[in-house]
Amino acid sequence: MNYFLPSTYRIRQNHDHYLDSPNHLTYQPHVYHLACFLAERCGATSIIDIGCGSGEKLKVFGKDYEIICIDYAPALDLARQSIPHAEFIEFDLENGLPIIPSKILERSIVICSDVIEHLRKPDQLMRALARLAELVPYVLISTPDRDRARGWLDNGPPANPAHTMEWNASEFVRFMHDSGFEDIPFYGHTINTDIHELKSTILTIAGTHAISPVSGTQKFRVAAVIHTFNESDILSEVIEYLNLQGVEVHVFDNWSTDGSWELINKLGSLGKVQHAARFPDKRIGEYQWKLQLEKTAEYSEKLNVDWVMHYDADEIRCSPWSGISLKDAIEHVDRLGYSAIDFTVIDFRFLTRQSKVSNNYQNNLNHFEFGRRPGHFKQIKAWKNMAKVDLASSGGHDAVFHGRNIFPLKFLTKHYPLRNALQANRKVFHDRLPRMEAERKAFGWHRQYDGFGENGAVNGWDSHTLVPWHSTYFMSEFLVERISGIGLQN
Repeated sequence: MNYFLPSTYRIRQNHDHYLDSPNHLTYQPHVYHLACFLAERCGATSIIDIGCGSGEKLKVFGKDYEIICIDYAPALDLARQSIPHAEFIEFDLENGLPIIPSKILERSIVICSDVIEHLRKPDQLMRALARLAELVPYVLISTPDRDRARGWLDNGPPANPAHTMEWNASEFVRFMHDSGFEDIPFYGHTINTDIHELKSTILTIAGTHAISPVSGTQKFRVAAVIHTFNESDILSEVIEYLNLQGVEVHVFDNWSTDGSWELINKLGSLGKVQHAARFPDKRIGEYQWKLQLEKTAEYSEKLNVDWVMHYDADEIRCSPWSGISLKDAIEHVDRLGYSAIDFTVIDFRFLTRQSKVSNNYQNNLNHFEFGRRPGHFKQIKAWKNMAKVDLASSGGHDAVFHGRNIFPLKFLTKHYPLRNALQANRKVFHDRLPRMEAERKAFGWHRQYDGFGENGAVNGWDSHTLVPWHSTYFMSEFLVERISGIGLQN
């Protein structure tokens, strides 16, 4: 077999046996942090590390899980010193995997990190991993990307004397498919070490809780509840998008003065808004976010829908699966038994040379930065409509209710709060800051505008401080960050 490597690629025939003894580098650190994140949220009870090496990276799990280490004898001797509480299984991975009871597998996260490239005949292990992916919630496999680590002209054998062969991402995914992985819903790159932080490691994620959703049913209903004030330039885009995503739109206008209310009613007459009302009953000077959040919770409880999203008028929410609508993705989450969804936030910015940006912001704003404020790392804003929800206590970041079970993989929020110089300065210095002082003092909310107040103007961002947006590139290059937030928080 050539394992989907180029026909001219030279596989190393006699390789060194690598012993993963502890050193100053941690290889593929985010793989283990991601496994820990997924294990906590999916209720896993066991971690199975295939090719565990010294076991040092397994310390991230503490003693909260049953740890099962599978490797050859010298490596297990090291692992026993690092994590003596684990279970150790000696096995030659050239022959696949030992038998593990299905009752353990059903509650396990499987890790196979930096292993497959060490084998002379990796097909047996890969076929065994494919069988596990039909039983366990998540299987994480990582291996160096030959093109990124060695350059695209590298023709083998690998520079690392312990590696027999190395793939690029497309070759590796084809090898997995050929080995029996019917669905590899998530693949991309992660950092190689905690020191170098180069995105030169392939990461794939499969398993019963990662599998791509199938088309949903017509009877399943999802509603977005939106409160808006002076967002007329983006409202049509957001509402049209939600309609295409199969999501009902329920809007409360907070007495806008820019034509938002008239636009909402026009879209309602076209059947694109299911409910529209002004809230509160009369115009008030202060921005009362707490009151709006309480209204969302009260209103959603009475809605005859399956799921609700607390949704801002300047957001585009996306499923973590490419090409899957929000409605179908949420119905899939519901089928898996989860009752809440978390989101990763990316903020799109206009550039200093781009003071005038026409509408259709998804096409015209093409630079972003990850949300890094503390509130960005807890964005539980979608929930199964089964109980009374508390939104107000967290300022709208965390929908709390009895029996909540958060889906492990985060969805994505593409946020467009400041869209051009005219809109941004009007929003910050007229529509927001002067009206927020009471809640800023009472609750410490609305701090996202603090820096702008010092400068006195919003002039845009320099492109070199931002990340260019390309959807396909983003989905793979920021795989770990977008589904977990790992690697973003300092």
